[in-house]
Amino acid sequence: MMRVRFPACFFAVAFFASTAFIPNPEKQGTVKPPQTIVTDISWEVSGLMHFGEYPLSAEQIASATSPLYGGTFKAVEAETNGRSQIIPGSVPIWRNRTADSEGETYQFRRNVALGADPVKKITLEVNCDDVARIYINKRLVSVDKRDGKLKDGYDEWFLFRSVSGFMYNRIYTYDVTDYFFTNVTNTILAEVVSLAFDGSHAYFSARIVIEFGPKPEPTKPAPVKRKPAVQPKTQATTPPVTQTTSPPKNVFEAGHDPEIDDLHIGNILELGHVFFKANDYRLDTASYRTLLALATFMNKHPGLKIEVGGHTNLRPNDRFANELSRNRARAVKLFLTDNGVAANRLTYRGYGKTRPHVDAISREADRINQRVEVKVTQK
Repeated sequence: MMRVRFPACFFAVAFFASTAFIPNPEKQGTVKPPQTIVTDISWEVSGLMHFGEYPLSAEQIASATSPLYGGTFKAVEAETNGRSQIIPGSVPIWRNRTADSEGETYQFRRNVALGADPVKKITLEVNCDDVARIYINKRLVSVDKRDGKLKDGYDEWFLFRSVSGFMYNRIYTYDVTDYFFTNVTNTILAEVVSLAFDGSHAYFSARIVIEFGPKPEPTKPAPVKRKPAVQPKTQATTPPVTQTTSPPKNVFEAGHDPEIDDLHIGNILELGHVFFKANDYRLDTASYRTLLALATFMNKHPGLKIEVGGHTNLRPNDRFANELSRNRARAVKLFLTDNGVAANRLTYRGYGKTRPHVDAISREADRINQRVEVKVTQK
Protein backbone atom coordinates (compact mmCIF):
# COMPACT_ATOMS: atom_id res chain seq x y z
CA MET A 1 0.00 0.00 0.00
CA MET A 2 1.33 3.41 -0.95
CA ARG A 3 1.43 6.00 1.82
CA VAL A 4 0.96 9.65 1.00
CA ARG A 5 2.88 12.12 3.14
CA PHE A 6 1.80 15.74 3.47
CA PRO A 7 4.52 18.21 4.35
CA ALA A 8 4.01 20.35 7.42
CA CYS A 9 3.72 23.50 5.32
CA PHE A 10 0.52 22.11 3.77
CA PHE A 11 -1.19 22.02 7.13
CA ALA A 12 0.05 25.51 7.91
CA VAL A 13 -1.44 26.87 4.66
CA ALA A 14 -4.71 25.06 5.26
CA PHE A 15 -4.84 26.34 8.81
CA PHE A 16 -4.36 30.01 7.98
CA ALA A 17 -6.66 29.79 4.93
CA SER A 18 -9.57 28.75 7.10
CA THR A 19 -12.38 31.30 7.44
CA ALA A 20 -11.41 32.02 11.00
CA PHE A 21 -8.21 33.68 9.79
CA ILE A 22 -9.54 35.50 6.70
CA PRO A 23 -10.31 39.17 7.45
CA ASN A 24 -14.03 39.79 7.55
CA PRO A 25 -14.89 42.94 5.58
CA GLU A 26 -18.03 43.43 7.63
CA LYS A 27 -15.95 43.65 10.78
CA GLN A 28 -13.39 46.02 9.27
CA GLY A 29 -15.95 48.65 8.28
CA THR A 30 -17.11 48.76 4.68
CA VAL A 31 -17.45 51.88 2.55
CA LYS A 32 -20.56 52.36 0.43
CA PRO A 33 -19.82 53.35 -3.21
CA PRO A 34 -20.47 57.01 -4.10
CA GLN A 35 -24.04 57.94 -5.00
CA THR A 36 -24.60 60.30 -7.93
CA ILE A 37 -27.76 62.32 -8.59
CA VAL A 38 -28.05 64.19 -11.90
CA THR A 39 -30.75 66.22 -13.57
CA ASP A 40 -32.95 64.05 -15.77
CA ILE A 41 -36.62 63.77 -16.69
CA SER A 42 -37.42 62.13 -13.33
CA TRP A 43 -37.11 65.54 -11.65
CA GLU A 44 -40.33 67.37 -10.84
CA VAL A 45 -41.00 70.84 -12.22
CA SER A 46 -43.51 73.49 -11.23
CA GLY A 47 -45.88 75.48 -13.36
CA LEU A 48 -44.79 78.89 -14.64
CA MET A 49 -44.04 81.31 -11.82
CA HIS A 50 -42.60 84.79 -11.37
CA PHE A 51 -39.24 84.85 -9.61
CA GLY A 52 -38.49 87.24 -6.76
CA GLU A 53 -35.43 89.37 -6.25
CA TYR A 54 -34.73 87.80 -2.86
CA PRO A 55 -34.40 84.10 -1.95
CA LEU A 56 -37.40 82.18 -0.67
CA SER A 57 -38.01 81.88 3.05
CA ALA A 58 -38.24 78.41 4.60
CA GLU A 59 -42.04 78.73 4.73
CA GLN A 60 -42.21 79.45 0.99
CA ILE A 61 -40.21 76.38 -0.05
CA ALA A 62 -42.23 73.28 -0.88
CA SER A 63 -41.63 70.22 1.27
CA ALA A 64 -40.72 66.79 -0.08
CA THR A 65 -44.36 65.91 -0.79
CA SER A 66 -46.31 69.17 -1.09
CA PRO A 67 -47.30 70.42 -4.57
CA LEU A 68 -44.92 72.80 -6.27
CA TYR A 69 -45.99 76.34 -7.10
CA GLY A 70 -48.47 76.24 -9.98
CA GLY A 71 -48.74 72.43 -9.86
CA THR A 72 -46.26 69.55 -10.08
CA PHE A 73 -45.24 68.10 -13.45
CA LYS A 74 -42.42 66.02 -14.93
CA ALA A 75 -39.48 67.79 -16.52
CA VAL A 76 -38.46 67.21 -20.13
CA GLU A 77 -35.07 67.27 -21.81
CA ALA A 78 -34.32 70.84 -22.89
CA GLU A 79 -32.75 72.28 -25.99
CA THR A 80 -29.39 73.90 -25.22
CA ASN A 81 -26.97 76.42 -26.60
CA GLY A 82 -24.04 74.84 -28.44
CA ARG A 83 -21.62 76.78 -26.23
CA SER A 84 -23.27 75.63 -22.98
CA GLN A 85 -21.13 73.73 -20.48
CA ILE A 86 -23.60 70.92 -19.79
CA ILE A 87 -22.44 68.84 -16.83
CA PRO A 88 -21.29 65.40 -18.06
CA GLY A 89 -23.75 62.63 -17.27
CA SER A 90 -26.65 65.00 -16.68
CA VAL A 91 -29.69 65.71 -18.83
CA PRO A 92 -30.46 69.43 -19.14
CA ILE A 93 -34.12 69.91 -18.19
CA TRP A 94 -36.87 72.51 -18.53
CA ARG A 95 -40.67 72.64 -18.39
CA ASN A 96 -40.87 72.36 -22.18
CA ARG A 97 -38.34 71.48 -24.87
CA THR A 98 -37.69 75.19 -25.50
CA ALA A 99 -38.54 78.40 -23.69
CA ASP A 100 -41.65 80.13 -24.96
CA SER A 101 -40.54 83.56 -23.88
CA GLU A 102 -37.87 85.45 -22.01
CA GLY A 103 -38.23 85.50 -18.25
CA GLU A 104 -39.70 82.02 -17.77
CA THR A 105 -39.10 80.74 -14.25
CA TYR A 106 -39.67 77.29 -12.78
CA GLN A 107 -38.88 75.30 -9.67
CA PHE A 108 -37.27 71.87 -9.98
CA ARG A 109 -37.33 69.30 -7.17
CA ARG A 110 -35.64 66.00 -6.38
CA ASN A 111 -35.82 64.00 -3.13
CA VAL A 112 -32.78 62.02 -1.99
CA ALA A 113 -33.11 59.45 0.78
CA LEU A 114 -29.93 58.77 2.74
CA GLY A 115 -29.48 55.84 5.08
CA ALA A 116 -27.25 55.53 8.11
CA ASP A 117 -23.96 55.32 6.17
CA PRO A 118 -21.58 58.08 7.32
CA VAL A 119 -21.21 60.86 4.75
CA LYS A 120 -17.66 61.93 3.90
CA LYS A 121 -18.31 64.67 1.34
CA ILE A 122 -21.12 65.89 -0.94
CA THR A 123 -20.36 68.02 -3.99
CA LEU A 124 -22.86 70.02 -6.06
CA GLU A 125 -22.16 71.15 -9.64
CA VAL A 126 -24.49 73.61 -11.39
CA ASN A 127 -24.75 74.94 -14.94
CA CYS A 128 -27.81 76.73 -16.25
CA ASP A 129 -29.22 79.29 -18.60
CA ASP A 130 -29.54 81.73 -17.09
CA VAL A 131 -29.64 81.95 -13.28
CA ALA A 132 -30.36 79.42 -10.51
CA ARG A 133 -30.89 79.48 -6.78
CA ILE A 134 -30.64 76.05 -5.15
CA TYR A 135 -32.04 75.11 -1.76
CA ILE A 136 -31.17 71.88 0.05
CA ASN A 137 -33.49 71.05 2.93
CA LYS A 138 -34.82 74.63 2.72
CA ARG A 139 -31.35 76.20 3.07
CA LEU A 140 -30.02 78.32 0.23
CA VAL A 141 -26.72 77.20 -1.27
CA SER A 142 -25.32 80.72 -1.47
CA VAL A 143 -22.91 81.90 -4.10
CA ASP A 144 -19.23 81.74 -3.21
CA LYS A 145 -17.72 81.79 -6.72
CA ARG A 146 -17.45 85.15 -8.41
CA ASP A 147 -16.21 85.88 -11.91
CA GLY A 148 -17.02 89.56 -12.34
CA LYS A 149 -20.33 88.94 -14.09
CA LEU A 150 -22.30 89.46 -10.90
CA LYS A 151 -21.29 91.57 -7.92
CA ASP A 152 -22.26 90.21 -4.51
CA GLY A 153 -24.76 87.88 -6.14
CA TYR A 154 -26.73 90.74 -7.70
CA ASP A 155 -26.96 92.41 -11.09
CA GLU A 156 -29.50 94.82 -12.56
CA TRP A 157 -29.98 92.57 -15.56
CA PHE A 158 -30.47 89.26 -13.75
CA LEU A 159 -32.49 90.66 -10.82
CA PHE A 160 -31.54 87.68 -8.67
CA ARG A 161 -29.83 88.05 -5.30
CA SER A 162 -27.68 85.32 -3.73
CA VAL A 163 -27.56 82.97 -6.69
CA SER A 164 -26.07 79.47 -6.72
CA GLY A 165 -25.24 79.38 -10.42
CA PHE A 166 -25.22 81.64 -13.45
CA MET A 167 -23.64 81.97 -16.91
CA TYR A 168 -24.27 79.16 -19.41
CA ASN A 169 -20.55 78.72 -20.19
CA ARG A 170 -19.40 77.92 -16.66
CA ILE A 171 -19.88 75.11 -14.14
CA TYR A 172 -20.12 76.18 -10.50
CA THR A 173 -19.01 73.77 -7.79
CA TYR A 174 -20.06 73.80 -4.12
CA ASP A 175 -19.28 71.66 -1.09
CA VAL A 176 -22.75 70.91 0.31
CA THR A 177 -21.80 68.23 2.84
CA ASP A 178 -23.21 70.29 5.67
CA TYR A 179 -26.62 70.62 3.99
CA PHE A 180 -27.61 66.94 4.03
CA PHE A 181 -28.82 64.67 6.83
CA THR A 182 -28.52 60.91 7.23
CA ASN A 183 -31.49 58.60 7.87
CA VAL A 184 -33.95 61.07 6.32
CA THR A 185 -35.29 62.11 2.91
CA ASN A 186 -33.43 65.23 1.78
CA THR A 187 -35.10 67.68 -0.60
CA ILE A 188 -33.29 69.59 -3.35
CA LEU A 189 -35.24 72.50 -4.85
CA ALA A 190 -33.96 74.88 -7.54
CA GLU A 191 -35.41 78.16 -8.78
CA VAL A 192 -34.26 78.74 -12.35
CA VAL A 193 -35.01 81.72 -14.58
CA SER A 194 -34.47 82.03 -18.33
CA LEU A 195 -33.45 85.27 -19.95
CA ALA A 196 -32.83 83.65 -23.32
CA PHE A 197 -33.38 86.39 -25.88
CA ASP A 198 -34.05 83.98 -28.71
CA GLY A 199 -36.23 81.76 -26.51
CA SER A 200 -34.39 78.58 -27.43
CA HIS A 201 -31.82 77.58 -24.84
CA ALA A 202 -33.29 77.73 -21.35
CA TYR A 203 -32.22 74.76 -19.19
CA PHE A 204 -31.00 73.53 -15.81
CA SER A 205 -28.11 71.05 -15.47
CA ALA A 206 -26.79 69.76 -12.15
CA ARG A 207 -24.99 66.86 -10.52
CA ILE A 208 -24.59 65.88 -6.87
CA VAL A 209 -21.99 63.31 -5.83
CA ILE A 210 -22.28 61.80 -2.35
CA GLU A 211 -19.12 60.16 -1.00
CA PHE A 212 -19.45 57.89 2.01
CA GLY A 213 -17.03 57.12 4.78
CA PRO A 214 -16.36 53.80 6.57
CA LYS A 215 -18.92 52.54 8.99
CA PRO A 216 -17.75 52.90 12.58
CA GLU A 217 -16.65 49.79 14.40
CA PRO A 218 -19.34 48.53 16.76
CA THR A 219 -18.43 49.22 20.34
CA LYS A 220 -18.95 46.65 23.05
CA PRO A 221 -20.59 47.96 26.18
CA ALA A 222 -18.31 48.03 29.18
CA PRO A 223 -19.03 45.27 31.70
CA VAL A 224 -21.11 46.43 34.60
CA LYS A 225 -19.79 45.54 38.03
CA ARG A 226 -22.67 44.65 40.26
CA LYS A 227 -22.47 44.85 44.01
CA PRO A 228 -23.75 41.85 45.95
CA ALA A 229 -27.35 42.22 46.94
CA VAL A 230 -27.94 43.38 50.50
CA GLN A 231 -30.85 41.87 52.35
CA PRO A 232 -33.25 44.58 53.59
CA LYS A 233 -33.55 44.93 57.35
CA THR A 234 -37.28 45.46 57.11
CA GLN A 235 -40.02 44.12 54.89
CA ALA A 236 -40.81 47.61 53.58
CA THR A 237 -40.07 48.03 49.88
CA THR A 238 -38.26 51.06 48.52
CA PRO A 239 -40.10 52.81 45.70
CA PRO A 240 -38.21 52.84 42.36
CA VAL A 241 -36.17 55.94 41.63
CA THR A 242 -37.31 57.46 38.36
CA GLN A 243 -35.20 60.62 38.43
CA THR A 244 -31.83 59.80 36.83
CA THR A 245 -30.34 63.29 36.52
CA SER A 246 -31.42 66.61 37.88
CA PRO A 247 -33.19 68.84 35.38
CA PRO A 248 -31.00 71.84 34.54
CA LYS A 249 -31.62 74.93 36.60
CA ASN A 250 -30.57 77.17 33.73
CA VAL A 251 -32.84 77.67 30.74
CA PHE A 252 -31.98 79.90 27.80
CA GLU A 253 -34.90 81.63 26.11
CA ALA A 254 -35.62 84.89 24.36
CA GLY A 255 -35.74 87.88 26.69
CA HIS A 256 -33.76 86.18 29.47
CA ASP A 257 -30.09 86.30 28.52
CA PRO A 258 -27.76 84.87 31.18
CA GLU A 259 -25.03 87.03 32.66
CA ILE A 260 -21.85 86.20 30.76
CA ASP A 261 -19.82 86.47 33.99
CA ASP A 262 -21.98 83.75 35.54
CA LEU A 263 -21.23 81.26 32.76
CA HIS A 264 -18.33 78.86 33.21
CA ILE A 265 -16.88 76.07 31.10
CA GLY A 266 -19.08 73.01 31.52
CA ASN A 267 -22.25 74.95 32.31
CA ILE A 268 -25.34 73.51 30.57
CA LEU A 269 -28.37 75.53 29.53
CA GLU A 270 -31.52 73.94 28.18
CA LEU A 271 -33.02 75.76 25.20
CA GLY A 272 -36.56 76.76 26.04
CA HIS A 273 -39.30 76.69 23.40
CA VAL A 274 -37.28 74.76 20.82
CA PHE A 275 -39.54 72.23 19.13
CA PHE A 276 -39.45 69.58 16.42
CA LYS A 277 -42.17 67.58 14.75
CA ALA A 278 -42.48 63.96 15.90
CA ASN A 279 -39.57 61.78 14.70
CA ASP A 280 -38.22 64.67 12.62
CA TYR A 281 -35.13 66.86 12.84
CA ARG A 282 -36.68 69.92 11.18
CA LEU A 283 -37.14 72.90 13.46
CA ASP A 284 -40.63 74.13 14.13
CA THR A 285 -40.97 77.84 13.37
CA ALA A 286 -41.88 78.39 17.02
CA SER A 287 -38.21 77.67 17.79
CA TYR A 288 -36.87 80.62 15.80
CA ARG A 289 -37.37 83.23 18.53
CA THR A 290 -35.19 81.37 21.04
CA LEU A 291 -32.53 80.46 18.50
CA LEU A 292 -32.32 83.99 17.11
CA ALA A 293 -31.85 85.23 20.68
CA LEU A 294 -29.07 82.66 21.18
CA ALA A 295 -27.36 83.74 17.94
CA THR A 296 -27.56 87.38 19.06
CA PHE A 297 -26.15 86.49 22.48
CA MET A 298 -23.23 84.60 20.95
CA ASN A 299 -22.48 87.39 18.49
CA LYS A 300 -22.42 89.78 21.43
CA HIS A 301 -19.84 87.57 23.17
CA PRO A 302 -17.43 86.41 20.42
CA GLY A 303 -15.21 84.44 22.82
CA LEU A 304 -18.03 82.06 23.76
CA LYS A 305 -18.00 78.57 22.27
CA ILE A 306 -20.67 75.92 22.83
CA GLU A 307 -21.61 72.32 22.17
CA VAL A 308 -25.19 71.75 21.03
CA GLY A 309 -26.51 68.49 22.46
CA GLY A 310 -29.66 66.68 21.35
CA HIS A 311 -31.64 64.29 23.58
CA THR A 312 -34.67 62.09 22.85
CA ASN A 313 -37.26 60.40 25.01
CA LEU A 314 -36.97 56.70 25.84
CA ARG A 315 -39.40 55.33 23.24
CA PRO A 316 -37.25 54.77 20.08
CA ASN A 317 -34.54 52.15 19.64
CA ASP A 318 -30.95 53.18 20.33
CA ARG A 319 -29.89 53.63 16.71
CA PHE A 320 -32.87 55.79 15.77
CA ALA A 321 -32.54 57.85 18.97
CA ASN A 322 -28.85 58.50 18.34
CA GLU A 323 -29.41 59.59 14.73
CA LEU A 324 -32.47 61.71 15.53
CA SER A 325 -30.80 63.54 18.42
CA ARG A 326 -27.67 64.14 16.36
CA ASN A 327 -29.66 65.53 13.42
CA ARG A 328 -31.65 67.79 15.75
CA ALA A 329 -28.49 69.14 17.36
CA ARG A 330 -27.03 69.70 13.91
CA ALA A 331 -30.17 71.55 12.76
CA VAL A 332 -29.75 73.97 15.68
CA LYS A 333 -26.07 74.43 14.86
CA LEU A 334 -26.89 75.18 11.21
CA PHE A 335 -29.55 77.70 12.24
CA LEU A 336 -26.96 79.52 14.34
CA THR A 337 -24.38 79.57 11.53
CA ASP A 338 -27.05 80.80 9.12
CA ASN A 339 -27.58 83.70 11.53
CA GLY A 340 -24.03 84.90 11.84
CA VAL A 341 -22.35 82.62 14.39
CA ALA A 342 -18.96 81.38 13.16
CA ALA A 343 -18.94 77.61 12.60
CA ASN A 344 -15.68 77.16 14.54
CA ARG A 345 -17.49 78.28 17.69
CA LEU A 346 -20.01 75.46 17.50
CA THR A 347 -19.92 71.70 17.85
CA TYR A 348 -22.86 69.34 18.06
CA ARG A 349 -23.55 65.89 19.45
CA GLY A 350 -26.48 63.50 19.70
CA TYR A 351 -26.86 61.80 23.06
CA GLY A 352 -29.92 59.78 22.08
CA LYS A 353 -31.65 58.49 25.16
CA THR A 354 -28.50 57.96 27.24
CA ARG A 355 -29.07 60.97 29.50
CA PRO A 356 -32.75 61.13 30.42
CA HIS A 357 -33.93 63.41 33.19
CA VAL A 358 -36.73 60.96 34.02
CA ASP A 359 -36.40 57.18 33.69
CA ALA A 360 -39.96 56.66 32.50
CA ILE A 361 -42.16 56.58 29.41
CA SER A 362 -45.16 58.85 29.59
CA ARG A 363 -46.35 62.04 27.97
CA GLU A 364 -44.86 64.13 30.77
CA ALA A 365 -41.60 62.16 30.85
CA ASP A 366 -41.27 62.45 27.08
CA ARG A 367 -41.70 66.21 27.31
CA ILE A 368 -38.92 66.46 29.89
CA ASN A 369 -36.48 64.10 28.20
CA GLN A 370 -36.65 65.28 24.58
CA ARG A 371 -34.71 68.52 24.61
CA VAL A 372 -31.78 70.45 23.16
CA GLU A 373 -29.08 71.80 25.45
CA VAL A 374 -26.00 73.94 24.96
CA LYS A 375 -22.83 73.40 26.98
CA VAL A 376 -20.18 76.08 27.39
CA THR A 377 -16.88 74.72 26.01
CA GLN A 378 -14.88 77.97 25.94
CA LYS A 379 -15.37 81.44 27.24
